[in-house]
Amino acid sequence: MNDLREDINDLIKKIPVLILQFGSDTCGPCHAIRYKLEQWMSEHKGVEARYVDIEKNMEISSQMGIFSAPTVLVYMDGQLVARESGYFSLDALLGDIERYLELRK
Repeated sequence: MNDLREDINDLIKKIPVLILQFGSDTCGPCHAIRYKLEQWMSEHKGVEARYVDIEKNMEISSQMGIFSAPTVLVYMDGQLVARESGYFSLDALLGDIERYLELRK
C-alpha cells in the first residue's frame, strides 16, 4: 500500500475502488491493518489503497473528519460505502468490500 502523495479528492474521483487507511507510526493496530490490507489487495486486483499518516497529514485528516487511528474509509465510484474507526473487525470490513465488488460485476 502506498503512502498518500496525491490530492485526496482527485483520488476519490478517479479510482473506482479506493481504500484509505488513516494511521500513525505509534499505532500498533495500524501496522497490523496495513499489513493485512496489503496481503488482501494482492488477491484483489482493481482495488487501490493509500495510507495516510494522521500525524504528518493533519489537514487532510481534519478535512476527512478523522480524529483517531486506525480509521479505514472505502470509496466506490466516488461514494463513501464504508467507514470503520477504533476497534473493528477488519475481516468483516473486507468481507463487505468483497460483496460490494461482486455487485459491481
